[in-house]
Amino acid sequence: MAKIPVIISTDPGIDDAAALGMAFYRPELDVRLITTLHGNVDINKTTANTLKLITFYRQDTPVARGMETPLFQPVVSTDVHGESGMDGYDFPESTHRIVEEHAVEVMRSLLESSDEKITFVSIGPLTNIAMLFLMYPHIKGKIDRIVLMGGSLSGGNVTSAAEFNIWADPHAAKIVFDSGVDMVMIGLDVTLKALIGQEELDPARKRSQAAEMFNATFRHYRDGDMENGVVMHDMCAVTYLTNPEIFHVEPKRITVITEGPAKGMTMEINGEPNIQVATEIDQAAFKAWFAETLERME
Repeated sequence: MAKIPVIISTDPGIDDAAALGMAFYRPELDVRLITTLHGNVDINKTTANTLKLITFYRQDTPVARGMETPLFQPVVSTDVHGESGMDGYDFPESTHRIVEEHAVEVMRSLLESSDEKITFVSIGPLTNIAMLFLMYPHIKGKIDRIVLMGGSLSGGNVTSAAEFNIWADPHAAKIVFDSGVDMVMIGLDVTLKALIGQEELDPARKRSQAAEMFNATFRHYRDGDMENGVVMHDMCAVTYLTNPEIFHVEPKRITVITEGPAKGMTMEINGEPNIQVATEIDQAAFKAWFAETLERME
């Protein structure tokens, strides 16, 4: 079976850290590049965290540093991931070296030299991808699709209207949503139901360093409710890419509000659909997918 070539844009982040691990160990995926950017914490921390994760997961995937700030607004972040972005676990320092070029240039070069279209997985703000489209609009034809964790049709998690990844750079999100590239939006409508907790981790903790790391970091994520499970927002984008049948998606026309009290809102409007939106998730199948992938990481 041919692997799906992917570029991941990320801002680790506790759930990003778990999502990256899942992507590395899924046999369906060929992770060719990771780009970092502002988001859950500042870009120095997101980049350092990504390099630590490359070492932790025993990978050699290239890492390129991307956009430090949103396109048209001051940088924003929250404290839900702790001071470092990955509090709760003592990661070894990384010896993995970052690519010297800016992430936008590395993405352009990789796409232009590829004989096959590449899928983008965005689990942070969309600034890197938006800047790529602004600087090199011709490159859109080299992208198979974008699977993003972000947005919501039913209220936000950072404001009443907006989900964090879209709110963190709504102008970038609007550029990407309006780009014409095939897209799948995995938003809060389904990710809030994607719960992983003690029951899913305990069977693997004695034999899996990854399970032990998840157990430690998940306790520092939002409310850290390991009994009922913590929400795996970003992991859902990886899950969809390998097993789309776990989700129900519907074509919709979505626009992004860029200014005012509803900034960052992903609003459904009338018109030709521009994106596939996940509206339901099979929770049992998601947990089974997680357990299967975790076994591969031992």
